[in-house]
Amino acid sequence: MEISKKRVSYLLKRVNQKVSHVFEDYARVVSKNSDPHAVVNRKEIRVLGLRRSGNHAIINWIAKQVQGEVMFINHVKPLENPYRDQYESQVILGRKLDESLWNYREPNWWKSEKEGDFSVKDCLLYSYEDQEIEKVTKASFERKHDLYLGKSDKRFDIIVMRDPFNLFASRLQSKPREDRPNFSMLEVYSRRYSLPELWVSYAKECLDETSFLKNNKLFVNYNKWFFDIDYRKELSAQLQVKFTDDGLNDISVSGRGSSFDGDKYAGEAHKMDVLNRWKLFADNPRYQELFKTDGVREYATQLFGHIPGTEVLFS
Repeated sequence: MEISKKRVSYLLKRVNQKVSHVFEDYARVVSKNSDPHAVVNRKEIRVLGLRRSGNHAIINWIAKQVQGEVMFINHVKPLENPYRDQYESQVILGRKLDESLWNYREPNWWKSEKEGDFSVKDCLLYSYEDQEIEKVTKASFERKHDLYLGKSDKRFDIIVMRDPFNLFASRLQSKPREDRPNFSMLEVYSRRYSLPELWVSYAKECLDETSFLKNNKLFVNYNKWFFDIDYRKELSAQLQVKFTDDGLNDISVSGRGSSFDGDKYAGEAHKMDVLNRWKLFADNPRYQELFKTDGVREYATQLFGHIPGTEVLFS
Protein backbone atom coordinates (compact mmCIF):
# COMPACT_ATOMS: atom_id res chain seq x y z
CA MET A 1 0.00 0.00 0.00
CA GLU A 2 1.41 3.37 -1.06
CA ILE A 3 1.74 5.98 1.68
CA SER A 4 1.04 9.60 0.73
CA LYS A 5 3.73 12.28 1.10
CA LYS A 6 1.50 14.05 3.61
CA ARG A 7 1.32 10.90 5.74
CA VAL A 8 5.09 10.39 5.54
CA SER A 9 5.64 14.00 6.58
CA TYR A 10 3.30 13.55 9.54
CA LEU A 11 5.00 10.33 10.67
CA LEU A 12 8.46 11.92 10.47
CA LYS A 13 7.24 14.88 12.49
CA ARG A 14 5.82 12.53 15.15
CA VAL A 15 9.09 10.57 15.34
CA ASN A 16 11.08 13.79 15.78
CA GLN A 17 8.63 14.92 18.42
CA LYS A 18 8.91 11.64 20.32
CA VAL A 19 12.72 11.81 20.23
CA SER A 20 12.71 15.39 21.53
CA HIS A 21 10.34 14.32 24.34
CA VAL A 22 12.71 11.54 25.41
CA PHE A 23 15.62 13.98 25.62
CA GLU A 24 13.50 16.55 27.44
CA ASP A 25 12.42 13.98 30.05
CA TYR A 26 16.00 12.80 30.51
CA ALA A 27 17.24 16.37 30.97
CA ARG A 28 14.61 17.00 33.62
CA VAL A 29 15.56 13.84 35.52
CA VAL A 30 19.22 14.81 35.47
CA SER A 31 18.64 18.44 36.42
CA LYS A 32 16.14 17.57 39.20
CA ASN A 33 14.52 20.96 38.79
CA SER A 34 11.59 20.05 41.04
CA ASP A 35 11.40 18.60 44.54
CA PRO A 36 10.37 14.93 44.09
CA HIS A 37 8.98 14.83 47.63
CA ALA A 38 6.84 17.97 47.57
CA VAL A 39 3.09 17.44 47.20
CA VAL A 40 1.77 19.77 44.51
CA ASN A 41 -1.68 18.18 44.01
CA ARG A 42 -3.65 17.78 47.21
CA LYS A 43 -6.14 15.70 45.23
CA GLU A 44 -5.69 14.14 41.79
CA ILE A 45 -8.65 12.77 39.83
CA ARG A 46 -8.11 10.86 36.60
CA VAL A 47 -11.31 10.44 34.56
CA LEU A 48 -11.89 7.87 31.83
CA GLY A 49 -15.00 7.71 29.68
CA LEU A 50 -16.33 7.31 26.18
CA ARG A 51 -17.28 10.49 24.38
CA ARG A 52 -20.94 11.54 24.91
CA SER A 53 -21.09 9.68 28.24
CA GLY A 54 -21.55 12.88 30.25
CA ASN A 55 -17.84 13.10 31.10
CA HIS A 56 -17.64 16.87 30.90
CA ALA A 57 -20.84 17.43 32.83
CA ILE A 58 -19.54 15.25 35.67
CA ILE A 59 -16.04 16.82 35.58
CA ASN A 60 -17.55 20.29 35.76
CA TRP A 61 -19.76 19.22 38.67
CA ILE A 62 -16.80 17.70 40.56
CA ALA A 63 -14.72 20.83 40.04
CA LYS A 64 -17.47 22.96 41.56
CA GLN A 65 -17.64 20.74 44.65
CA VAL A 66 -13.94 21.32 45.34
CA GLN A 67 -12.85 24.24 47.50
CA GLY A 68 -9.73 26.05 46.30
CA GLU A 69 -7.51 25.93 43.23
CA VAL A 70 -8.75 23.46 40.61
CA MET A 71 -7.14 22.66 37.25
CA PHE A 72 -8.56 20.53 34.45
CA ILE A 73 -6.63 19.09 31.50
CA ASN A 74 -8.95 17.92 28.74
CA HIS A 75 -8.52 15.07 26.27
CA VAL A 76 -5.14 13.77 27.47
CA LYS A 77 -3.15 11.42 25.23
CA PRO A 78 -2.03 8.12 26.81
CA LEU A 79 1.61 7.80 27.88
CA GLU A 80 2.36 11.49 27.25
CA ASN A 81 3.04 14.43 29.56
CA PRO A 82 -0.41 16.09 29.79
CA TYR A 83 1.03 19.56 30.38
CA ARG A 84 3.49 19.26 27.50
CA ASP A 85 0.79 17.97 25.17
CA GLN A 86 -1.48 20.90 26.04
CA TYR A 87 1.37 23.39 25.61
CA GLU A 88 2.42 21.99 22.23
CA SER A 89 -1.19 21.82 21.10
CA GLN A 90 -1.59 25.54 21.76
CA VAL A 91 1.80 26.78 20.56
CA ILE A 92 2.59 24.44 17.67
CA LEU A 93 -0.90 23.63 16.41
CA GLY A 94 -2.47 26.91 17.47
CA ARG A 95 -5.36 25.26 19.33
CA LYS A 96 -5.61 27.85 22.08
CA LEU A 97 -8.16 27.48 24.83
CA ASP A 98 -11.14 29.79 24.92
CA GLU A 99 -10.31 32.46 27.50
CA SER A 100 -13.83 32.17 28.90
CA LEU A 101 -13.27 28.55 29.98
CA TRP A 102 -12.70 27.92 33.68
CA ASN A 103 -9.55 25.91 32.94
CA TYR A 104 -7.98 28.61 30.76
CA ARG A 105 -4.31 29.40 31.38
CA GLU A 106 -1.85 31.31 29.21
CA PRO A 107 0.69 29.24 27.20
CA ASN A 108 3.56 30.26 29.51
CA TRP A 109 1.69 28.70 32.44
CA TRP A 110 1.50 25.39 30.58
CA LYS A 111 5.20 25.73 29.68
CA SER A 112 6.17 26.10 33.34
CA GLU A 113 4.10 23.09 34.36
CA LYS A 114 5.46 20.85 31.60
CA GLU A 115 8.99 21.75 32.68
CA GLY A 116 8.29 20.70 36.26
CA ASP A 117 7.77 24.13 37.82
CA PHE A 118 4.46 22.98 39.26
CA SER A 119 1.96 25.28 40.92
CA VAL A 120 0.17 23.95 44.00
CA LYS A 121 -3.38 22.78 43.29
CA ASP A 122 -6.17 21.69 45.59
CA CYS A 123 -7.39 19.42 42.80
CA LEU A 124 -5.94 18.32 39.48
CA LEU A 125 -8.51 16.82 37.11
CA TYR A 126 -7.57 15.28 33.78
CA SER A 127 -9.53 13.10 31.37
CA TYR A 128 -9.02 10.42 28.74
CA GLU A 129 -11.72 9.92 26.11
CA ASP A 130 -12.29 6.84 23.95
CA GLN A 131 -9.00 5.32 25.07
CA GLU A 132 -8.11 1.75 26.00
CA ILE A 133 -7.85 1.44 29.78
CA GLU A 134 -4.89 -0.92 29.36
CA LYS A 135 -2.96 1.76 27.47
CA VAL A 136 -3.81 4.61 29.86
CA THR A 137 -2.59 2.60 32.85
CA LYS A 138 0.66 1.22 31.42
CA ALA A 139 3.50 0.97 33.93
CA SER A 140 5.71 3.14 31.70
CA PHE A 141 3.44 6.13 32.38
CA GLU A 142 3.16 5.40 36.09
CA ARG A 143 6.95 5.49 36.39
CA LYS A 144 6.89 9.04 34.99
CA HIS A 145 3.78 10.16 36.88
CA ASP A 146 5.53 12.48 39.33
CA LEU A 147 7.82 13.80 36.60
CA TYR A 148 4.84 14.75 34.45
CA LEU A 149 2.20 15.75 36.99
CA GLY A 150 4.00 16.22 40.28
CA LYS A 151 3.38 14.34 43.50
CA SER A 152 -0.22 13.96 44.69
CA ASP A 153 -1.47 13.46 48.24
CA LYS A 154 -4.61 11.52 47.21
CA ARG A 155 -5.33 9.94 43.85
CA PHE A 156 -8.65 8.79 42.42
CA ASP A 157 -9.57 6.95 39.22
CA ILE A 158 -13.08 7.64 37.92
CA ILE A 159 -14.64 5.67 35.10
CA VAL A 160 -17.81 7.27 33.73
CA MET A 161 -20.40 5.00 32.14
CA ARG A 162 -23.63 5.75 30.31
CA ASP A 163 -26.03 3.04 29.23
CA PRO A 164 -25.18 1.86 25.68
CA PHE A 165 -28.65 2.57 24.31
CA ASN A 166 -28.54 6.32 24.86
CA LEU A 167 -24.76 6.55 24.46
CA PHE A 168 -24.75 4.99 20.98
CA ALA A 169 -27.73 7.15 19.97
CA SER A 170 -25.86 10.25 21.08
CA ARG A 171 -22.77 9.15 19.15
CA LEU A 172 -24.84 8.72 15.99
CA GLN A 173 -26.50 12.08 16.48
CA SER A 174 -23.26 13.96 17.16
CA LYS A 175 -21.01 15.18 14.37
CA PRO A 176 -17.21 15.60 14.45
CA ARG A 177 -15.86 19.14 14.80
CA GLU A 178 -15.30 20.71 11.41
CA ASP A 179 -12.18 22.56 12.61
CA ARG A 180 -10.42 19.44 13.89
CA PRO A 181 -9.02 16.31 12.17
CA ASN A 182 -11.70 14.32 13.97
CA PHE A 183 -12.98 10.89 13.07
CA SER A 184 -16.48 9.47 12.91
CA MET A 185 -18.23 9.44 16.27
CA LEU A 186 -18.73 5.70 15.79
CA GLU A 187 -14.96 5.21 15.93
CA VAL A 188 -12.66 5.22 18.96
CA TYR A 189 -8.92 5.71 19.58
CA SER A 190 -8.18 2.01 19.35
CA ARG A 191 -7.06 -0.43 16.71
CA ARG A 192 -8.15 -3.38 18.83
CA TYR A 193 -11.67 -2.39 19.84
CA SER A 194 -14.77 -1.14 18.11
CA LEU A 195 -17.00 1.32 19.99
CA PRO A 196 -19.26 -1.36 21.53
CA GLU A 197 -16.25 -3.57 22.34
CA LEU A 198 -14.57 -0.68 24.14
CA TRP A 199 -17.82 -0.03 26.05
CA VAL A 200 -17.79 -3.69 27.15
CA SER A 201 -14.17 -3.40 28.30
CA TYR A 202 -15.12 -0.36 30.43
CA ALA A 203 -18.06 -2.29 31.87
CA LYS A 204 -15.76 -5.14 32.89
CA GLU A 205 -13.50 -2.69 34.72
CA CYS A 206 -16.51 -1.21 36.54
CA LEU A 207 -17.54 -4.69 37.69
CA ASP A 208 -13.97 -5.58 38.75
CA GLU A 209 -13.64 -8.33 36.17
CA THR A 210 -10.48 -6.44 35.24
CA SER A 211 -8.42 -4.27 37.57
CA PHE A 212 -6.30 -1.83 35.59
CA LEU A 213 -7.29 1.23 37.64
CA LYS A 214 -5.52 1.19 41.01
CA ASN A 215 -6.12 4.60 42.60
CA ASN A 216 -9.36 4.58 44.64
CA LYS A 217 -11.43 3.48 41.66
CA LEU A 218 -14.96 4.89 41.39
CA PHE A 219 -17.56 3.85 38.82
CA VAL A 220 -19.87 6.79 38.07
CA ASN A 221 -23.23 5.81 36.63
CA TYR A 222 -24.21 8.82 34.52
CA ASN A 223 -27.90 7.85 34.51
CA LYS A 224 -28.03 7.85 38.32
CA TRP A 225 -25.80 10.91 38.65
CA PHE A 226 -28.16 12.92 36.44
CA PHE A 227 -31.34 12.13 38.39
CA ASP A 228 -30.44 11.07 41.93
CA ILE A 229 -29.29 13.70 44.45
CA ASP A 230 -28.53 11.04 47.08
CA TYR A 231 -26.22 9.33 44.61
CA ARG A 232 -24.41 12.63 44.00
CA LYS A 233 -24.04 13.14 47.74
CA GLU A 234 -22.54 9.65 48.01
CA LEU A 235 -20.04 10.42 45.22
CA SER A 236 -19.02 13.66 46.93
CA ALA A 237 -18.36 11.77 50.14
CA GLN A 238 -16.28 9.15 48.30
CA LEU A 239 -14.22 11.91 46.66
CA GLN A 240 -13.88 13.63 50.05
CA VAL A 241 -15.28 16.95 48.82
CA LYS A 242 -18.01 19.13 50.29
CA PHE A 243 -21.35 18.53 48.57
CA THR A 244 -22.96 21.68 47.13
CA ASP A 245 -24.44 20.30 43.87
CA ASP A 246 -23.18 23.43 42.10
CA GLY A 247 -22.67 22.87 38.38
CA LEU A 248 -25.35 20.20 38.03
CA ASN A 249 -27.37 22.22 35.52
CA ASP A 250 -24.43 23.63 33.57
CA ILE A 251 -24.03 22.75 29.91
CA SER A 252 -20.35 22.06 29.29
CA VAL A 253 -18.66 24.16 26.61
CA SER A 254 -15.73 21.72 26.46
CA GLY A 255 -18.11 18.88 25.66
CA ARG A 256 -20.00 20.94 23.05
CA GLY A 257 -23.24 20.56 24.94
CA SER A 258 -25.87 17.96 24.20
CA SER A 259 -25.77 16.04 20.90
CA PHE A 260 -29.51 16.59 20.66
CA ASP A 261 -30.18 19.92 22.39
CA GLY A 262 -26.88 21.82 22.10
CA ASP A 263 -26.90 24.50 24.81
CA LYS A 264 -30.69 24.97 24.68
CA TYR A 265 -31.01 23.90 28.33
CA ALA A 266 -28.06 25.88 29.70
CA GLY A 267 -28.77 26.36 33.39
CA GLU A 268 -31.61 23.83 33.19
CA ALA A 269 -29.81 20.63 32.19
CA HIS A 270 -32.15 18.59 34.39
CA LYS A 271 -34.88 19.15 31.79
CA MET A 272 -33.08 17.16 29.09
CA ASP A 273 -34.60 13.80 28.20
CA VAL A 274 -31.30 11.90 28.47
CA LEU A 275 -32.81 8.43 29.02
CA ASN A 276 -34.96 8.29 25.91
CA ARG A 277 -32.57 9.31 23.14
CA TRP A 278 -32.35 5.70 21.98
CA LYS A 279 -35.98 5.67 20.79
CA LEU A 280 -35.11 8.03 17.93
CA PHE A 281 -32.69 5.45 16.52
CA ALA A 282 -34.45 2.17 17.31
CA ASP A 283 -35.15 1.53 13.60
CA ASN A 284 -31.76 2.71 12.36
CA PRO A 285 -29.74 -0.22 10.88
CA ARG A 286 -26.37 1.32 11.85
CA TYR A 287 -27.62 1.71 15.40
CA GLN A 288 -29.01 -1.82 15.57
CA GLU A 289 -25.70 -3.24 14.35
CA LEU A 290 -23.90 -1.89 17.43
CA PHE A 291 -25.88 -4.21 19.71
CA LYS A 292 -24.69 -7.39 18.00
CA THR A 293 -21.41 -7.25 19.92
CA ASP A 294 -21.08 -9.94 22.58
CA GLY A 295 -21.57 -8.68 26.10
CA VAL A 296 -23.37 -5.40 25.42
CA ARG A 297 -26.78 -6.65 26.57
CA GLU A 298 -25.41 -8.60 29.54
CA TYR A 299 -23.31 -5.76 30.93
CA ALA A 300 -25.94 -3.13 30.23
CA THR A 301 -28.36 -5.07 32.43
CA GLN A 302 -25.78 -5.57 35.18
CA LEU A 303 -24.84 -1.91 35.33
CA PHE A 304 -28.09 -0.12 34.50
CA GLY A 305 -30.86 -2.64 35.01
CA HIS A 306 -33.56 -3.25 32.42
CA ILE A 307 -34.50 -0.19 30.35
CA PRO A 308 -38.10 -0.82 29.16
CA GLY A 309 -38.47 -1.19 25.41
CA THR A 310 -34.82 -1.86 24.61
CA GLU A 311 -35.46 -5.57 24.33
CA VAL A 312 -36.58 -4.95 20.71
CA LEU A 313 -32.92 -4.30 19.83
CA PHE A 314 -32.05 -7.91 20.66
CA SER A 315 -34.98 -9.72 19.09
